[in-house]
Amino acid sequence: MSSPTQTVTQISIPPKVQALIRRVRFRLRRDAVATGVLLTVCFAAVVFWVTTTLDIGWFLLQHLELPVGLRAILLGVMLPAVLWLLASRVCFPLLRRVRDLDIALILERRFPQFQDRLITSIETSKGLPVEGPLTRPMLERSIHEAEALAETVVSDEIFDISSVKRLSLFAGGLLLSLLVTAIAQPQLLTRWWSAFVLCDETYHERTTDLKMVAIAQPGDRAVEFVPADDQLLYRHPRGADLELEMFVPDGGPTEGQDWIVPDRVRVDVVRADGSRSRTYVSPTSSSNRKFRFVVTRLQEPIIVELLAGDYRSRTPYHVDVVNPPGIDGIVLKCVYPEYTGWNQQRETSISVNGSEVQLPIGTLFELTATSSKALRGVRIVSDQFELSGDHDGSTLTMRDSQSSDSNGRKLITQDGMAFSARFEITSPLPETAKETVASSGSEPDTTTVPVTAELDVLKIPSNANLRFFLHDVDDVMTVSPETLRVQGLEDKPPVVVAQLTGIDNAITRFAKIPVAGRIKDDYGLKSATFEFLVDDESTWRPRPFRLIPDKNTTDFELRRSETEAYELFDVQVLELSEGQTLTLSITATDANIFPAPGVTRGEPMLFRIVSIEELLSLLYTREIALRGRFEEVISQLEELNNDLLFHKDVAARVDEAGANAVQEDRVSLNTSATRSGNNLRRQANELSSIIEGFEEVVRQLINNAVPPQQLAENMRSSIVDPLKVVSAEMLPSADRAVSALRVAAQDGQPTELLVANANAEVTKVILALKVVLENVRDMAEFHEALRDLKAILDELQKNRDETKKLQKNQLIDDILK
Repeated sequence: MSSPTQTVTQISIPPKVQALIRRVRFRLRRDAVATGVLLTVCFAAVVFWVTTTLDIGWFLLQHLELPVGLRAILLGVMLPAVLWLLASRVCFPLLRRVRDLDIALILERRFPQFQDRLITSIETSKGLPVEGPLTRPMLERSIHEAEALAETVVSDEIFDISSVKRLSLFAGGLLLSLLVTAIAQPQLLTRWWSAFVLCDETYHERTTDLKMVAIAQPGDRAVEFVPADDQLLYRHPRGADLELEMFVPDGGPTEGQDWIVPDRVRVDVVRADGSRSRTYVSPTSSSNRKFRFVVTRLQEPIIVELLAGDYRSRTPYHVDVVNPPGIDGIVLKCVYPEYTGWNQQRETSISVNGSEVQLPIGTLFELTATSSKALRGVRIVSDQFELSGDHDGSTLTMRDSQSSDSNGRKLITQDGMAFSARFEITSPLPETAKETVASSGSEPDTTTVPVTAELDVLKIPSNANLRFFLHDVDDVMTVSPETLRVQGLEDKPPVVVAQLTGIDNAITRFAKIPVAGRIKDDYGLKSATFEFLVDDESTWRPRPFRLIPDKNTTDFELRRSETEAYELFDVQVLELSEGQTLTLSITATDANIFPAPGVTRGEPMLFRIVSIEELLSLLYTREIALRGRFEEVISQLEELNNDLLFHKDVAARVDEAGANAVQEDRVSLNTSATRSGNNLRRQANELSSIIEGFEEVVRQLINNAVPPQQLAENMRSSIVDPLKVVSAEMLPSADRAVSALRVAAQDGQPTELLVANANAEVTKVILALKVVLENVRDMAEFHEALRDLKAILDELQKNRDETKKLQKNQLIDDILK
């Protein structure tokens, strides 16, 4: 069954109702705009008076304008606030759309007699569905009744204008105050505009002004403060009295008006530590426009602030304390002794940054010092002489003889900013060196430091203090001189560091002794050789190295080639016998000529010549100790392996139980993994030490030329090389397997396979080490056989000697019979 079609009816709003709605809408917009304008006016007037009051109060307290930054911030806040008020309270109400239905709701709420007829009229104009024949007549009747009531309604009764009136009165009062101010004090508005809109730095008109200068000595010269980095600066000599003069300048704030002379001036002194002192200064007796202020013995920089009447110094007066004329820098142009090689290797021009400089003895240098101020004269004083001079010449006075010598050499440059003099560092020749030079019949080489009278070179000892007294063009002299200590560096003998490598103090007569080490010297070596003594000899015999050090080499390494970092001393050529002793040393000589070359002999190395059998016996003793340590490593690894094997079942239980595993099993597994890792690393370190011990034995066999030569190679190939493979490859693999087990045990991951893997890796290491151990034992059996053979030979020799003795005695008896 279909539903009946609904009919939509639409009835236009009556003119009187429309007129009522237009009146209410106009009144709403008018009141909103008026309120917005009044609020904006009030806000602007309040801001004006608040900022003006703030400015006046600040000026009364500080006699300064408000900071430009603060005023800029206030402007940045005020301008957006005014614009926001105009936009939200004036422009938005004018543009905002107010619906007829909203206005009808307002009217219905204010005038209940409408009884929803006004709302019905608005909604009917938009169309309402009609259900039945009586709906439209009823709507028309409601609309006519609403029109009749609209004629009787006074729209002004809707609005409460009391708040608007109060706001108008408040705004009117504020505008009246501004108007009165503009008439009475128009400069107040101008000052506000300059302060808070233009943000001028100064905008207050003052009636008092002060200027300040410093009275410098000698001569009471008036020195003005100069602008420097937002302050006025004056540099004052340290320790002198600071005298400041304040005066009121001629003229006034406006034409025809003079500055008001204050009764007194307040002087605030701010020191470097932030402390402040305040003094009130009265006019001087000679003139009531000048004021004098003195700070005695000024030692630190200060800032001076002035306050008098409505004047206050806006820019601080900064008094910087400076020293009397001093030396800004010293440069030495050096000629070093030629044997040092420094003239080619180093800078010959040295800038002295401190109060001390170190140079090799025999250095000739020209000292050039730059001054902080232009100089009139200078004196250079030492314990031996006094040199004084100026732009025209200089005078040298020797202290020992008190004799003076004047010449035309100028100490000070033309511009007065530097002075220079020449010196040579000398050292007295020791008595031993004098005897050496006298016996050789030659003189030390001094051609590299040409000291002649024409050069005006002053000789100074190796530890001299040069004191500089400066006299600047302002007639200021230094009280405490600046000092430069010149220290002559003595060329120390070479440093020899040598050690045996691959050999011990017991050697055979066929040995070749490897010696490793370095030789260092300050400036360069002249020569380096072996020196040796046999038995009780007193004179060292030289033997050259295979590689001779280059000239001026400062760091020489004992080396035969790129792969042989040692020098060899061949013992066989000496044809020594068993029981003799050999003393070996390294001797190095430098090229020093002040006063004589330095010679250093390294620590003597004493060797005893033994038989091959005795040497093998000594090495066998060392092998026994190494074998014991080797067997202990294998024993420790077997214990480690047994521990892993035991925890294999524990790991299986833990993996099977998962999260329900017994805590003791987890702790035991974790502890075993950690213990195994630590033990494995200890044994790896011990094995590395054992490898070094076996390698040392091999090298001693080779260096002592122990027959058969294949013995050392067999020992290296069957013991040392396999151990190196185990240490470099197998042990790291086992360590990684144990580490993986430890990490898995700590993280609660499955560990059964990891335990088995670690056990297998450690087993490989043990098997490999046992193979090497068999070789070690075989080698020990060989050495035991050699030792037994030596014992048999010794016994045979003993029997032979006894037989010869018996035969000799019997022969004598037969002759006597």
